[in-house]
Amino acid sequence: MLVFVINQNKKPLMPCKPSKARKLLQAGKAKVVRNTPFTIKLLFGSSGYTQPVTAGMDTGSKVVGCAAIANGKVLYQSEIYLRENVSKKMEQRKMYRRTRRGRKTRYRPARFDNRGNSKKEGRLAPSIRSKLEAHFREKIFVESLLPVIKWKVELASFDIHKITNPEVSGVGYQEGDLKGFYNVKAYVLDRDGYTCQHCMGKSKDSRLHCHHIVFRSQKGTDTPENLITLCETCHKALHNGEFKLSGKKSKTKNATEIGIIKSQIRKSDWNFAETFGYETKYRREQILKLIKTHYFDAVAICCRDDQKVEVEKSVFLKRNVSKGDYQQRTGKRSEKKIPTGKLFNLRKFDLVKTSKGMGFVKGKRSSGFFAISDMFGNKISDSVNVKKICERLKARTTTLIQQSRMGKFTHSSPELKTQGFPAEGL
Repeated sequence: MLVFVINQNKKPLMPCKPSKARKLLQAGKAKVVRNTPFTIKLLFGSSGYTQPVTAGMDTGSKVVGCAAIANGKVLYQSEIYLRENVSKKMEQRKMYRRTRRGRKTRYRPARFDNRGNSKKEGRLAPSIRSKLEAHFREKIFVESLLPVIKWKVELASFDIHKITNPEVSGVGYQEGDLKGFYNVKAYVLDRDGYTCQHCMGKSKDSRLHCHHIVFRSQKGTDTPENLITLCETCHKALHNGEFKLSGKKSKTKNATEIGIIKSQIRKSDWNFAETFGYETKYRREQILKLIKTHYFDAVAICCRDDQKVEVEKSVFLKRNVSKGDYQQRTGKRSEKKIPTGKLFNLRKFDLVKTSKGMGFVKGKRSSGFFAISDMFGNKISDSVNVKKICERLKARTTTLIQQSRMGKFTHSSPELKTQGFPAEGL
């Protein structure tokens, strides 16, 4: 385990061993500026000598891996879990705004004519922008800890056609599913064998309809994947609420998001060397002999083809969360405000140390008995009395961080990532 060091001007230096950092702190020559990852700031002038540090990033739409190496040793490795609830939060905000117009509240003029941002050229959807900014945020964070001189980034490319149709080859790329059919409806009927996909022809109704699995009113598309063949009897029963169809998840959603993120990173002013997935896989499996994780992929991205490195046995796990929690007001004319800020001097996602363990605040009660969990929402305790024995270790931020020891390099999954919490000291 290493301790990160910055000089008087907040410029990163090379990390040191905990024993050296302890001596500097005891002698009053340094002070602690961050607990996780543990970072000290020198209080005296230093030479500023550094060694070349190479950092690498494994881009992703759900999880991002990052690492930095120098002199054949891994100095930093992290795994960042990106937000997946941005669209849901925006739908909730829209619902609040719409219902607010019908209640006895202050007048709010309609805003559908001043949505210039939605028409702006080059605009990204909020969910994609959140994920893109998470990549840049991690880059800035690593550069604040280590004197990085070179970045290597894996920008993955996906064959969307191959994902939807693994058998495609040659001229098949120029021939879509609808080739030879008059329209989409004709293709769907032929694909489903001119048979109702609910009763499978048992209703004996020969009149067939094409039904949207996800309704158009719920932003469903006209693509063949969102259409299904139903007989008229089953179609009427479906709209009467007698049964429901389960929508199919898109196979290409993550690949599409990666493509957008990749193009935006290329357009930015980030100076990096591009690598490819097959190179990363070769270095990780054949040279480094490491298992498949996002942070080990980032380590392999940093290395040369013939370079072996000493792997760090701890990883920083990060999860992006919203900036705050918001609720609409309640009561006549919104005179009463529901408390969403601090309760007993604590907010949601504050890191606390209690009699029942260390964790993040998950739920608050006016009685003073809170629920705490790890950063992935796994329960630590449903009821902790924060009025008695409770110490706040870290205030809420948009990025939750916890340091986990890997032991024998156990695969990192949310269920296995609760091995450790940020250290309180050296």
